[in-house]
Parts: sequence; C-alpha cells; structure tokens
Amino acid sequence: MRIATNMISGLAINQIENLDGNVSRLQTEVSTGQRVSKLEDNPTAAGQLVNLQSQQQTLAQYVKNTNTALQISQASTSALTNLKTVSDRATEIASLGSSTESSTSATAYATETNQLLEQAVQSANTTLNGSCLFGGTATQASPFQVTRDSSGNITAVTYNGSNTTASIPVADATNVSPYTDATTNQGIADFLNNLVSLRDALNNNDSSTVATVSTNLQTTENTVINSISEQGAVQSGLLVVQSQQSTTATNLDTLVSSDRDVDMAQAMTQLSQAQVAYQAALQSTATIMSKSLISYL
Repeated sequence: MRIATNMISGLAINQIENLDGNVSRLQTEVSTGQRVSKLEDNPTAAGQLVNLQSQQQTLAQYVKNTNTALQISQASTSALTNLKTVSDRATEIASLGSSTESSTSATAYATETNQLLEQAVQSANTTLNGSCLFGGTATQASPFQVTRDSSGNITAVTYNGSNTTASIPVADATNVSPYTDATTNQGIADFLNNLVSLRDALNNNDSSTVATVSTNLQTTENTVINSISEQGAVQSGLLVVQSQQSTTATNLDTLVSSDRDVDMAQAMTQLSQAQVAYQAALQSTATIMSKSLISYL
C-alpha cells in the first residue's frame, strides 16, 4: 500500500496543531484560573456564565435599591420620632396651660410651644440626599409650607406634597414603599397647625381653647405613632429581603465559580500530560518525516 508523503505530513501537522492548541488552552486556564475566557472555549459553560452574571447584575441593583429603601425608612423613623417627642412635650404644655391662671406662665408656655413648632416644621421637611421624605413623589420642594406674620411667627402650615407615593423594587415582582402616605403627611400638617393653635391659645391665656387643642394633639399624635409603627414593619421586611439577597448572592457566586473557575490540580495534571503528548508528537513526526518515501512502499 502506497502512502503519499504529503498525506503523512498533513496528518502529522494536524495532530501537532491540535495538541498545541490543547496545551495553549490549558496554559491559559492555569495562568488565569478560569475555564472560560472566550465564548468558543466552552459554549455551554459560557452561555450559563453569561446568564448567571446577568442575574448577579440584577441582584446587585436590587441590593442597592433595598439599601436605599432602608435608609429612607430609617431617616423617616428618626424624623417621626422627633415629631413624637415634640408632641409629648406639647401635650404636657397643653395640660399645664389649661389649668394655669397666670398669664406670665401661659406666655412662657407659648414661647416654648413656638420653639417646638419651628423644630417640628424642620423635622417634617427632613431631606435625605436632597430629597424630601414626607412629600410623596414630590421630593424636591419642602412639602410643608409655612405662612408667617410680620414678626416671623408661623401662622399656618399647608401640605403641598404629592398625594401619590413612590415604591422601590427590591426583588422580582416585589416593590416596597419606605415613604409615608398622603394621609399620614396631611396628619403631620394637622399636627403642626395644632401647635400653632396651642401657642396662640396660650398667648391669649385661653384655657378652654387650650383644652380643645390638647384633645386634637392626641389625635394627630396617634397618626405619628402609627406611622412609626408602619416604618418599623417596613424595616423588618427589608431586613428579611437583605438576608435573602445575601443567600442568593452566595449561591450565584458558587454557580459562577463552578462554571468559570478551574480545578487547578486537575488542570495542572492535564497540562503536564498535554505537554508530554505534544513533545512526543514532535519527536515522532520528525523521525517519520526524516525517513525516505521508500519506507512506505
């Protein structure tokens, strides 16, 4: 049987190229620690890796959203707690003012109430990263607008925020709103106006009106308390979401590592074997190609 010399050389060269490619691939895996650096390296693993990395990117955005929502809720709770502190003191002043007959004491209580009012307005217009917390979807302008008299004292407070509330996606098909709703925000405005009424009644030493305002303060304080409770529930839910996200992130990292990372011990063994085979192929090809054509007749 005759075997053409060019057929022998062609087969040998193809074999050497295949072995050389295998050595190069394994060297890349060992040096980078990754099985997939290009799609053609392992199309199946590469496709899975692209899908997993897409899930990681989506999860990273959800994690960011969850952290933002938690910050908003915590800042809202802090501001609401300040309002609750103001309300507690205002209720105490109303109780004292409704029973006092001293105009001097009433005036002193009125002065303190005015200070509490300014403090409360500041808390109601709290911002986080430049966005107002208690204005619904209207986050750029202070939601509680005040009217002042010639002396600079607040005479009325109006809620100018939105009646709609934004929500933040924290998982697939799961949105959370860390903001107070319009009813709560209007309740805050009512509370601020109750402080205005209390201050004015105290300035007039009008114990009857002070008693009426005291009752109204109890109602608006309940609004604040309920909102604090709601924010607590929101934060508890977000902490659960964070725990789930952490677990999902760990699982995705494991899957990505499985598809991408190299078993170094196995890769080193395969590389050593591939290098031996490559060298053997070179030597045998050199020997074969050095023989005369007559050897194959």
